[in-house]
Amino acid sequence: MSTLTIKFHGVQDEILQALIDSGIAESKSEAIRMALLKFGLDLGIFESKEIMAIIQSKMQKEPLTPEQVGKRIKKAKHDSISR
Repeated sequence: MSTLTIKFHGVQDEILQALIDSGIAESKSEAIRMALLKFGLDLGIFESKEIMAIIQSKMQKEPLTPEQVGKRIKKAKHDSISR
């Protein structure tokens, strides 16, 4: 486990807050972890099935389906655009 302190200003801070306000992430730390996973997927470092299996195995509550995650992301994008 690593610990990192990062200061966000302006748009980056607004994006993090929008992710929390929309319910996609419960905290800024969670939002950053999610973004890092997405970045790894985009670069092809991980396969989505592999990540979903790891996430679901570690979740204590009922996991979200990929479709539910996609809907939450779309809602966050819509909410941030309409500000």
